[in-house]
Amino acid sequence: MHTFVNQEDKYLSAQGLITTIVELAQNRGIDLHKLLRGTGIFEQDLLNFQHAFSLSQQVRLLAQFKSLMKSTDSGFLLGSQLINDTRAEAQTLIYSANLAQVLKQLSLLRMQLAPLLFSQTYIKNNNFYIYIQPAHGLDEDLYHYVLEIYSTAFYSLLKRVSASYPHCQFDFAFKRPRHIQEYEHNLGLKVSFDKPCTCWVLNKTMLRAKNPHASQLRFMQAQSQLYNKNIVSMTFIEAVCRYLYAFPSVSLEFTAKHFAMSPATFKRKLKLNGVRFSTLIDAQNKHKAIYLLTLCAKRNEQVAEQLAFYDIPNFRRAFKRWTGLTPSQLKTQ
Repeated sequence: MHTFVNQEDKYLSAQGLITTIVELAQNRGIDLHKLLRGTGIFEQDLLNFQHAFSLSQQVRLLAQFKSLMKSTDSGFLLGSQLINDTRAEAQTLIYSANLAQVLKQLSLLRMQLAPLLFSQTYIKNNNFYIYIQPAHGLDEDLYHYVLEIYSTAFYSLLKRVSASYPHCQFDFAFKRPRHIQEYEHNLGLKVSFDKPCTCWVLNKTMLRAKNPHASQLRFMQAQSQLYNKNIVSMTFIEAVCRYLYAFPSVSLEFTAKHFAMSPATFKRKLKLNGVRFSTLIDAQNKHKAIYLLTLCAKRNEQVAEQLAFYDIPNFRRAFKRWTGLTPSQLKTQ
């Protein structure tokens, strides 16, 4: 049985991103009814801690907020405020023993804390790599906005749980924006654009450094509040992406069967989530190829074989289409 969250499933609390959006909008003088219009969220819902919201409602609210704010710093402001989240899920991060435990908690509780993204992590030499992908069908502009929010939230968290100033490299797979100064102000100077993948890179020595705010008692108290909660694992899109990453040559029909759906139902479900099967399989092949070429130092022939390309020129053409680079150009970056 496959357990994943659909975009209309209601499981999200108002606390966290939704409350932070509303507070920041009101502080900027935006009318609450105007902010909530068309989102399916009502003012009384925000005051009811038992009320749950769906991913699609959160996305509509976020898009409305972005449109009404009309400023290049709003995503960064939103991300920097998420560190003040008082939910038990967020408190387990603040009181973790070290960054390794923080990242473990983030992985376990991501669907409550950052449900619009998912990640794959690797260690190579002295670096810890966090590759970021969308867990929900987002248009390009809104996806970039979500990356601004959660990159800032992550960097704010790093600064909170690190004894010394944290050094983190942020690579983004989109063109250098006009508001580059906002990126550098909120994420530091180690920010790069036009990269093949979006990736956050840390020195692995940071993982075991003691968190100056660590408290085993407070961590366990926060954990105990989560004991009876139904913790969901992933979105439907993430579930499909992880399956395609593991089985790069699989067909749509076989993937649909894996998720206990007919091909027609599976395609309709992808369309409802705003994505196409070909887009997802290209994205997973790209990520796997980059991982094998760079972190595993595999030869082109080995990577092509693992991705079920039995013609090297076809693999090179596909890789160029995915990344804008040839495999050899990627290795020299």
